[in-house]
Amino acid sequence: MVSQLIIEAGTKYPHQGIWQNNEFTPYPLVLSRVLKLSNSLHRMGIGPNSVVGVLDANSLRFLELHYALAATGAIMHPLNFRLSLNDLEYTIRKAQDTWLIVGPEFSSLADTLKSLIPRQIFMPTQYENLIAQGDEKFPDVQLKESDPFSIGFTTGTTGRPRAVVYRHRDVLLSSWQVVHHLAIHDSSARLKPEDTMLCLIPFAHAHGWGIPFMAPYIGASLVLSQNLSPHDQVETIIRNHVTWANMVPTQLYRLLEALPGPLDDTLKVLVGGSALTHGLAKKALSFGLKLAAVYGGADQLASAISTVPLQSDLLPSDNEILLTQRLMALPGVEIEIRDDSSLPLSPSSAHAGEIWVKSPWIPTEYLHDPTSTEKSFRDGWFATGDLGIGSEDGTILVVDRLQEAIKSGGEWIAVNLLETILSEIDGIDQVSILAKSDPKWGERPVAVVQTRHFVEPEVITAYLTRQVESGRIPKFWIPDHIFYIKEMPLTSAGKIHKQNLAAKLDMLSRDPRD
Repeated sequence: MVSQLIIEAGTKYPHQGIWQNNEFTPYPLVLSRVLKLSNSLHRMGIGPNSVVGVLDANSLRFLELHYALAATGAIMHPLNFRLSLNDLEYTIRKAQDTWLIVGPEFSSLADTLKSLIPRQIFMPTQYENLIAQGDEKFPDVQLKESDPFSIGFTTGTTGRPRAVVYRHRDVLLSSWQVVHHLAIHDSSARLKPEDTMLCLIPFAHAHGWGIPFMAPYIGASLVLSQNLSPHDQVETIIRNHVTWANMVPTQLYRLLEALPGPLDDTLKVLVGGSALTHGLAKKALSFGLKLAAVYGGADQLASAISTVPLQSDLLPSDNEILLTQRLMALPGVEIEIRDDSSLPLSPSSAHAGEIWVKSPWIPTEYLHDPTSTEKSFRDGWFATGDLGIGSEDGTILVVDRLQEAIKSGGEWIAVNLLETILSEIDGIDQVSILAKSDPKWGERPVAVVQTRHFVEPEVITAYLTRQVESGRIPKFWIPDHIFYIKEMPLTSAGKIHKQNLAAKLDMLSRDPRD
């Protein structure tokens, strides 16, 4: 059970705990607060038939609710406040929330949602009163590991957010296997009890990639901060001696922009959500950061992390780049690359196909969505909708989303690889490759770049031509046009919003001076 985890942390790790706003709460005190909170919530009628929405940024109280609600048997629904109001209300209806617990910064939004969820508990006053009034014991609720723990939603980048139900065992197994993978394989983001962790992924996104369950499990201290700017993140990392953090590539880019120089404490970073480009990885490595990439999603949780295969004979410098690209399945996870007929491709073929994943924690369906379920969940496997290439060493390379991949003249263009090559050009900070319809070839690639100084189109084309001559890419991969943008549009998860970008493509300039 999820609640058992905080009992063990409170017993085994009295000197570790949660940092927030320069205040430290050791795990024994976290346990005491969770016990009292769960007791009060249960007395209010929150139990196995309750779906409780939580509207808050990452905080100590939000973490406590993971354990307190689990002990009551209620189902947690972490609300993604970065969604549009229309989509947010849609997720509330889909999850059928019966209660709402509201963070201090979200009272106005909660008032807007009151017609949907009239029963609301506000932080800090009402929340702290529940702790003060509660008995220091878990409610008498019989739970099984297969009971539902939470409802998670996809970000809705390609349509309405889709819902999945996570069981107690799902969130624990997937989180713990991330820890185990980082411990047993050659990975730069190895996680140890003496690390101080910083969670920059919102809890609304697959519970911050499982961080609320990973830190107490290994006895590491965890730093939680709400709505930090990149400069605030740097100050937090330095002040708290943070040694391990998770983030998406755009967060990493902004953090590097704010760093004055290499950190005193080595910072290990687990990056995911979208491809980590070679250029961004090189910049991070130049600041002394150690990187590893994680692959997964709201509808599959974590599935793979980049690692150096045991039989690798690459140089250490090559290994650093490998750790940003090649992914190995977590313990207990099966990954296959399948063709258009859903048949497995041989790893030796080097052909691209759809990535299929099978694990003990894969959900079985999209909630109340039989059409999407039938398309994606098949015979215990999840068809991810991602394009990948397998390797004989057991690793995979994620090429792109199938919906965003480009097929020109019947041949796939590896968009992620093309983006990472473009990111190597000095002056290009962020890049996105998009498909543009073509009467002859079906689709052709175009590039949208965000630069920090003038980078002429001729410079970009010349660099790509040299990659063609070296055999790194085929000639037909070179984008037909280069567009310039001052700032990339982002999704609620902090990833480049390619649909939004494609919609405004005709309004973008091809002149870097505009």
